[in-house]
Amino acid sequence: MVIQSMIKATCPLLFLAILLASAASVGQAASAQKPLAQMPASERKLIAIKVIGSKRYSEQAIAAATGLQIGAAVDDDDFKRAARRLGDMGVFTEIGYTFSYSSAGTKLELKVTDTAKFVPAHFQDFVWFSDAELRQRIQQHAPLFDGELPIFGRLADEVSDVLQALLVENSIPGHVEFVRAGKTDGPVESINYRVNDVLIQVRNIEFTGAAPDDVPALKEAGERLPDHEYSRTRLNQLVQKQLIPIYYERGYLKAQFGEPQPKVVKLPSAETPAAETENGPRNQTVVDVTFAVTPGPQYRLKSLEWSGNHVFATEMLQKMVRAEAGKPANTIRLGDNLKDIQKLYGSRGFLTCTIKPEASFDDATGTVAIRLDVTEGSVFHMGELEFRGLDNSLTAKLRNAWKLRPGDVYDSTYLSEYLPAAHKLLPATLDWEVASHVTANVRDKTVDIDLIYSVKAPK
Repeated sequence: MVIQSMIKATCPLLFLAILLASAASVGQAASAQKPLAQMPASERKLIAIKVIGSKRYSEQAIAAATGLQIGAAVDDDDFKRAARRLGDMGVFTEIGYTFSYSSAGTKLELKVTDTAKFVPAHFQDFVWFSDAELRQRIQQHAPLFDGELPIFGRLADEVSDVLQALLVENSIPGHVEFVRAGKTDGPVESINYRVNDVLIQVRNIEFTGAAPDDVPALKEAGERLPDHEYSRTRLNQLVQKQLIPIYYERGYLKAQFGEPQPKVVKLPSAETPAAETENGPRNQTVVDVTFAVTPGPQYRLKSLEWSGNHVFATEMLQKMVRAEAGKPANTIRLGDNLKDIQKLYGSRGFLTCTIKPEASFDDATGTVAIRLDVTEGSVFHMGELEFRGLDNSLTAKLRNAWKLRPGDVYDSTYLSEYLPAAHKLLPATLDWEVASHVTANVRDKTVDIDLIYSVKAPK
């Protein structure tokens, strides 16, 4: 005889359906009508957990995450709690289960559906442990952690709890915080963990794999790390903005840097004075950081070709690019030249002009051919001009000085010329500030300008 009922529970943005069904073996119809809790202990012993439906997690990981123990006596309430525990983690959109029992014991079968959206977990400044150590420890207590986390649910909190316990066990001060990070008004792209109330200072940055002649320039660039404060985000920005350009300027266009490897050289202790910050004293850890560098081959420029440009002739654009065939391909300088060309297009109203470089590498000859695809877009015209924070007299004076009239082709370089000239028309006895808001209306191809003036308060 089969006993079946339905329980529904809600979690954040998650509908959890739990199907309860007891399937008794033939000849046990009478006993099947009893609640599982009233069955003999031998029949309530959990002897197997089977999981179907998940493409992301192994059966062993899901079974471990239920909190149920093989060999322990179980009842209906244990299964409900296990299902709700899985649901609260946010990794599944649906969870159902059935169970059967016999004289040998009870078998549980879970049917789950994976959540679609997962994002990577980033550990920003856990310099006392390697990533492998962190992951191993987290998986011991949160078996469903595989380097990524669902956007919602308790799994992110469980990871935080494990990290906090790890700090406490190793007598490391501070507490763990995490944020769901992404672009403004955009989707969550990662969940970032960091240690608060500990100041982690970088003493030295070393480089392995770099040629000896490259090391001085790399070290000089490493000194530009803001405040020498450690975080993976800051160090990754250092790589992209300061270190990689050193190689790209000389044609090493496939140069790569490994993840920063910190080594603790001084731990916080009672004998060490806490570092002073704007928010008060914090304990200090000092680290040395090592980057593994793979320069790759050096490429010389084979050719530079243009396509898609109609407003300006290729010869004119080519003169604005400082790139000579046969010389190391300096893509940093090329990028700066392309920005100047985009400004030129903007001065003619082509505000949405883009230039996309595509590189074709020839490793046999050590050369690269670069194709520049120009998408000119549409011409934008001057729209509305608004002044705020000024009296009528000053507004009229500044409006009269503005040379672009409604309907004129918009010049994106004009505002930077206008603001210094307009500033000279304001009362010199006051310290003026101006905020400019430029709105490009894609539908009607116009540009509205909003200039907001204010007076700085005296110090």
